[in-house]
Amino acid sequence: MAWASPDGHCTVEHNTDPLHPWRIEHSVYDGFDTHWSATFTLEVPKRLVAQFFTHLTTTTPVESLFRDVPHFVQKLDEVLITPARGAAVNPHVYHAGAQLGRAVRHR
Repeated sequence: MAWASPDGHCTVEHNTDPLHPWRIEHSVYDGFDTHWSATFTLEVPKRLVAQFFTHLTTTTPVESLFRDVPHFVQKLDEVLITPARGAAVNPHVYHAGAQLGRAVRHR
């Protein structure tokens, strides 16, 4: 069985391979050092695999330092960067306003 994210950047495969039944690959774009993969053996507890998938599929934003976000990602329309500290308003208010502004621009 195989699954892919809607944007095609993340794929998950589950097969009968006795060594690595789970394989996950992700990349934002080819190159730019954004590719990673993970495999799980049969010895990995199912609970750990489930937790990994839960965190992989969550829609909860990830907090990162701005300098750690690749420059080309900062400019993507699909990315919404919300300051967690130092903003004039609460980060949740800033994020909601930014999402509203994005929705209006894309109409």
